[in-house]
Amino acid sequence: MSALVLAAHYSHAQNAAESVNHAHAPPVSGPIVDAPTVNPLRDAGVAQSDRIAALSAIAKRDSISIAAATLAEIEACDACLARNDLANILCVQPEVDVKALAPTLMSKALCPVNDSTKDAHNKTISRFVKAACIRAIFTLPERDRSVDAAAWQPIHLRTTTVPGKMVWDPKEFTVAPNSIVAIEMTNPDSMQHNMLVCAPGSLSEIGVAADKLGEGAIGKQREYVPDSPKVLEIMGLTAPNTTGWLWFIAPAKPGTYPLVCTYPGHWRMMNGKLKVQ
Repeated sequence: MSALVLAAHYSHAQNAAESVNHAHAPPVSGPIVDAPTVNPLRDAGVAQSDRIAALSAIAKRDSISIAAATLAEIEACDACLARNDLANILCVQPEVDVKALAPTLMSKALCPVNDSTKDAHNKTISRFVKAACIRAIFTLPERDRSVDAAAWQPIHLRTTTVPGKMVWDPKEFTVAPNSIVAIEMTNPDSMQHNMLVCAPGSLSEIGVAADKLGEGAIGKQREYVPDSPKVLEIMGLTAPNTTGWLWFIAPAKPGTYPLVCTYPGHWRMMNGKLKVQ
C-alpha cells in the first residue's frame, strides 16, 4: 500500500501544459488565432501552477484551506477535463489539511456510486468524486485513516511506454467490477502520451475523433481528449521521462474496456484492454 501513498507525490507529472517536441505532431496549416478562453479549473492543458493560483484565490476568498477549495472544485468539475489534475493537487496538499478534511472525504467515499442511490445528504455521488476522495484518504498515514478505509484494497496496475514503439508494456489488465484501481504509467519515451478508459467497442470511434482534434487549436487545448460520453476515465498527457497516475472506480458492468492514447496518430498502435470480470 505504501506505493499507493507515494503516488500523489508523483502525480504532478501528469500535467502536460508545456508543448513537447513530438515526432508525430499533427500538421499545422496556419497561424492559430482566436484561441478559446481557458478556465484553469475546468479545462485541460493548463499549467498546474495556474490551477493552484486559482484555487488559492478561492481559498483566500472563502477563508478555507486549498485542500478544501480543491475538493469543492472536484465536485463542481466532476466530468470536466481538469478533474484528474484537481485530484492530483488535492493529494499533494499538506497532511494536516487533508486530515482536517478526512471526515468529509470518508463520507463521500462511503457513498455508493450508483447514480440512482442518494447519500446521507440526498446528493448523488459520481465514480470520479468517490475515487478522488479515496485517493486523498490514502495519502494519509494509516493511523490517520478511518477504520472503514481498512476494508479497501486498491489495485495497483503498472505499465510502461516502450520508447519509439507507441505501445504499453503490459497493455492488458483484469480487475473486478467496482474495484478501486490505480494505474501508474511510466513514460521513458521521447513523446507525450495519455491514457483513456473508454466504453466497450468504442476504440475506433474515439481514435478517429482524436485524430480530428489534431487539426485545430481546440484539440491541443483539450489535450486531444474527444468530447464523448464513451470516454470514461482520463489520464492527461504525460511528458517524457515522467510518471502519470489515474485512480478510478472500475465499471460495474463486466466487459472489455479499451485503453487508448489519443495523441493524434497514436491510437491504432497504442491501445490496450481493461477487462472487467
